[in-house]
Amino acid sequence: MKFVTKLIIEIVVVCLIFSGIVLYREINTKASPIGERVVFQIEQGQSLTSLADQLEERGIIRFSGLFKKYMAYRGVDTKLQPGGYGVEPPITLRKVVDAIANTRQNRDEIHITILPGWTIRDVAQYFEKNEIASAEEVYELLGKSAVRGSMGSLEVEGSKVFKEKPKAVSLEGYLAPETIRFFTDASPEEVLSRFVKHRDEQITDTMWEDIALSGRSFHEILTMASLLEREVKSSEDRALVSDLFWRRYDSGWALQADSTVHYVDGSDGSSVFTSAAQRDIDSPWNTYKYPGLPPGPIAIPTLDSIKAAIYPEKNNYWYFLTTLDTGEVKYASTLQGHNSNVNKYLR
Repeated sequence: MKFVTKLIIEIVVVCLIFSGIVLYREINTKASPIGERVVFQIEQGQSLTSLADQLEERGIIRFSGLFKKYMAYRGVDTKLQPGGYGVEPPITLRKVVDAIANTRQNRDEIHITILPGWTIRDVAQYFEKNEIASAEEVYELLGKSAVRGSMGSLEVEGSKVFKEKPKAVSLEGYLAPETIRFFTDASPEEVLSRFVKHRDEQITDTMWEDIALSGRSFHEILTMASLLEREVKSSEDRALVSDLFWRRYDSGWALQADSTVHYVDGSDGSSVFTSAAQRDIDSPWNTYKYPGLPPGPIAIPTLDSIKAAIYPEKNNYWYFLTTLDTGEVKYASTLQGHNSNVNKYLR
């Protein structure tokens, strides 16, 4: 009997040692097959189970169950801090949890703001000025404004807004205007991806359904929204001008939006006017020279402008202008009426 008891104890000890070795290796040395730096995002209010499933699905961790148990062992399972996290290869479970444990208690943070109406040029200048990234890094990820074929290398996994974006244009307009907090060691790719994800979050299922019913693509909607953003300011005017522009678009008219000319020549658009020389610039974004929508957005539109593009306010106007003194929008149904408004308010 003593021999049997001793044998059982020895077997249990061996099993425990073996299990310990396997567990140690799984946590500390078993690496993900991903051989390059990975970044992942913890969202505000995200659960540990959701995070574990997300990391396992991407191949960053091998077993979600072990990840959750090790997070609990480390005491960080209930202390998830939203933000971007990066892990250098080899990517082990310990290194992933170490990255999460290294929370904002010992990491500096920065608030990054992208404003409505900005272009990629503005984003590049802002990032460089604030030492977030060089302008060239931003252009590499997003592409360049008003340059066909400059599309950028940024990829955002699971993004719906990217699905209908033509390959030959940049990511102009695809970032959402917002202020978002990041750790200072976040990569430019992490930062820009989060602004794209925020754009995804803005578009509800109902909006996607209504876009499909309209027969427009999201890219067309976003492009129209960017024109509305730069042309008029109030929600009411955006909805009216949206209907006006869509009817011009469907009729094959030139939209003749001065904002597209300012976009092409890189001016700030502080003047509502453009010269004949500016309007003669040969660019597919020049809506004086080419009918229909430009190849892509001309700025970062607000959600308000996107909604106006999806839900135009029906009217009979075909022309509009913005007055010099008050910035009020004046509409006309005929060219004669529009010329009368030009003589009255702009001369």
